[in-house]
Amino acid sequence: MLEQKEDHSALEFAVLVESVRARVAVAPASVIGTFASILLFLPFLYSQGVGLGPMVVWVAAIVILILGRNLYSRRVLVELARLEQAEVERVDRYLRISSILNQFTIGTGIWIMQSPSADPHVLPLFMTLICMIFCIGVMANLFSDAKSFAYSVPLLIGQPALFWVMQDDIGIAIGVGMILAMTLMIMLVGRGSRIFRDSVLIRFEKDRLLVQVELEQEKTERALLEAQEANDSKTFFMAAASHDIKQPLFALGMLTDTLLMSDPSEEVKSILDKQRRNITAMSHHFDALMDLGKFQGGSFETHLSAVRLEDLALRIDGEFQPLCQYKGLDWYIDFVEATVNTDLEVLLRVFRNLLSNAVRFTEAGKITCLARLEDGRVRFEVSDSGPGIAVEERENIFPQFVRLENGVDHAEGAGLGLAIVDNINRALSLGLSMESELGRGTHFYFSVPSVNQ
Repeated sequence: MLEQKEDHSALEFAVLVESVRARVAVAPASVIGTFASILLFLPFLYSQGVGLGPMVVWVAAIVILILGRNLYSRRVLVELARLEQAEVERVDRYLRISSILNQFTIGTGIWIMQSPSADPHVLPLFMTLICMIFCIGVMANLFSDAKSFAYSVPLLIGQPALFWVMQDDIGIAIGVGMILAMTLMIMLVGRGSRIFRDSVLIRFEKDRLLVQVELEQEKTERALLEAQEANDSKTFFMAAASHDIKQPLFALGMLTDTLLMSDPSEEVKSILDKQRRNITAMSHHFDALMDLGKFQGGSFETHLSAVRLEDLALRIDGEFQPLCQYKGLDWYIDFVEATVNTDLEVLLRVFRNLLSNAVRFTEAGKITCLARLEDGRVRFEVSDSGPGIAVEERENIFPQFVRLENGVDHAEGAGLGLAIVDNINRALSLGLSMESELGRGTHFYFSVPSVNQ
C-alpha cells in the first residue's frame, strides 16, 4: 500500500512538472503575441477617440504583467529540473495567480476603453473581439492546466459578457452567447488537460519501464560476467585437475600393474585386482567429469579423421575382453572392414560408456559389439543380456547423475556415462537409439559416415 501511494505521488508530481514546463515554455510566444495585438488595436482605439490616459494605463498594466510572467518563466525553465516538489507547487501557484491577473486586466478593457464620440456599439464590439482573441491564445497556453483556465477565463470573457447583458436586447443575446462560448472553451480545455495528463503518465510509465529494463540488463550483464568468471575458474580447475589428479592415478595404476606382474600370492593378487578395478573406475569417473565440464563450458571439440574399424575393434577388444572374462560373461565383437570419418577418441568414449554399463549390469550372459555397413554409413550395435530397462525409466537414462533402480548393485556408477554418450551423440550426429525389454537385455544403435575406398 505504501509503495502504491509513493508511485501515485510520483506520477502526480510528474504531471505537475510537465504542466509547469508547458506553461513557462510558451511565455516568449505570449509576449510576442501580446505586443503584436497591441500594435494592431491601438490605432483603431485612437481613431475612435479613446483618450491616451486610459490607453496607456491599460496597455502598461498588460505589458508589465506579461513581461513579469515571461522573466519568471525563463528562470523557472532553467531551474525546473532541479526544483523540489514544494518549489514546483509554489511555481504552479504563482503562474495561476499570474493568469488570473492577466485575464482580469485584459477584461477590464471593456470598461476602460470608452469614448463619447464613438458609436455606442462599435467600440464595445471591438473590445469584445480583443477579449475573444486573447481568450483563444489563453486556451493554447493553458491547455495543460484546466484549473488555471477555469479560474481566469471568466474574468476575461465574463466582463464583456456582463457589459452586454447590461445593454439592450441584442446586448443580452451577445452576453449570453459569450457565456455559452466561455463554457464550451472551459470544457474543451478540461478535455485537453486530461489528454495532456494521460500522455504524461504514458511517457512517465515508459521511462520507468526503460529504467527497469536498463537495470535488468545491467543485472543480466553482471550475472553473465560472474558466470563467465565462474566458468573460467572451472576451466582452470579442470585443467589443473587433469594434471594434478590424472597423473597420480596413472602412476598408481602403473604401480599396481607392476605388482601384479611380480607373481604375488593369491591373497595379495586378489587385493591388487580390486585395487586395479577401483583405479580404473576412478579414472573413468574423472574422465566423465572432465567431459561434462567441457560440454557445459562449450569447450568440447571434435577432430574428424579417417579411422579404420579394424584399429577401433582392436582397442575395444583389448579393453573389454578381459573385463568380460573376469566376470564370466561371453564377449563377441565383429566389425566389418571399413573406414569411417569420425573422431576416434570421442567415439571410443561412447563405446567405453555403453560397454562399461553393459558389463556392470549384466550378471550372466553375453556382451556383443557389432558394426555393419548400411547406406553409406557404418551402423554400430552394443547389446547385452542384462536385466533391461523398464519403459517408464527410459527417459531417465540420459540425464547426468541419474542411476536406475533396477535391482542390480551398481554402486561404482556415478550416473554420468550415458549423459556423456548423449552429449557426444549430438556433437557427432550419431543418431543414437535404444531398444530394451525387461529380462531380455538392452541394445544401443548409432552410426557414423563411412569413407569411400
